Amino acid sequence: MYKRQVISESIQEKDPKTLFPLQAALGYDIAQNLFISKKNLLVEGISDLIYLQTIPSILESEGREHLNNDITIVPTGGLDKVATFISLLRGNKLDMVCLLDTPTDAKGKARIDDMIKQKLIKQKKIRYFHEFIDGYTQADIEDLFTKEDYLKLFNKTFPEYDDLTIDNLNNKIKPIIIQINQALEIDRFNHYRPANELLKQGLKSDDFDNETLNNFEKVIAEVNKLFN
Repeated sequence: MYKRQVISESIQEKDPKTLFPLQAALGYDIAQNLFISKKNLLVEGISDLIYLQTIPSILESEGREHLNNDITIVPTGGLDKVATFISLLRGNKLDMVCLLDTPTDAKGKARIDDMIKQKLIKQKKIRYFHEFIDGYTQADIEDLFTKEDYLKLFNKTFPEYDDLTIDNLNNKIKPIIIQINQALEIDRFNHYRPANELLKQGLKSDDFDNETLNNFEKVIAEVNKLFN
C-alpha cells in the first residue's frame, strides 16, 4: 500500500546540508552562469549586472564611491528565482544582499516576505530601487538614470523606432520602462539591449547627468555598507 506524500511549497530547510543533492543537481547550470563568492549581491537579471558594473567603474574613475572589489554581482534570472538562490546558497555561510526592482505582483512580494519570516535573510538585506529615488514608490534599475540619460541610451539602441523625447512620455507615470512601453504602444522591449549598448559605447562621466551618477552612488554606498 502506498503512503500519501505531501509536498510543501516552503523553501525553509532546518538543516542546510540536506540541500546538497539539489545544489549538486543544479550545480552545472549555476556554474555556467555565475561566479559565487563570500559576498554576493543578488540582482534579477543580466541588465542589472551590466549597469552595476559599468556605472560604478565610471564612479571609481572619478574618485567617487564604487562597489567594493570583494562583492560579486549574481543575476538570478528574475524575482521568482531570488528565494531559490538564497535557499540554495545559505548553507555555505555566504553573505547575501538583494537589490531588486519593486515587486509589482502579490506573488513575488509574498515570496520575499516569506524569506524574511523564515529567517533565510534579514529584511535590511533586501533593498528596492525606489528607495533611492525621491518621489518613487515603484522603480526599476533603469530609473536610476535621469529620463533624459536613459532616453539617449534607448534611442541609440533602437533605431527601428522614432527617437523618443521627454514630451513623448506620460509624466503621470514614474517608471521609465512603463512610460516607454506606453509611448511606443508595445507590451515590452528588450531591456538587455540598452545595457549592452552602454557596454559597447564606453561612456565616461561627462556623458551622464550628475543626478544619474549620484543615484547610482547612493545605491552603491548602501550596498557596501550592508556587507560591512
